[in-house]
Amino acid sequence: MRHHVARNVAAPTVAYVGVQLAFLIEGVVVIEAVFSWPGIGHALVHAIFERDVPMVQGTALTLGLIFVSMNLVIDVLCQIIDPRDKSAST
Repeated sequence: MRHHVARNVAAPTVAYVGVQLAFLIEGVVVIEAVFSWPGIGHALVHAIFERDVPMVQGTALTLGLIFVSMNLVIDVLCQIIDPRDKSAST
């Protein structure tokens, strides 16, 4: 039972963890700004207040690339873990 249940539950669990990691990455800007921790979120907030457009674009691009690459990894993991027959979809 563990083999069948774990295999079927793994894909939705990985997808859910991926969504939670996305919320964690989005929240880093707020946490770093509130607690004045050095990091990309803190740099983004200071760049916004100083109207440093290239810095805002760079940090937004970096956060966006992290978000997209993390979603790509999660999608590939879900595809690998999915127990359904892959040859039926072609």
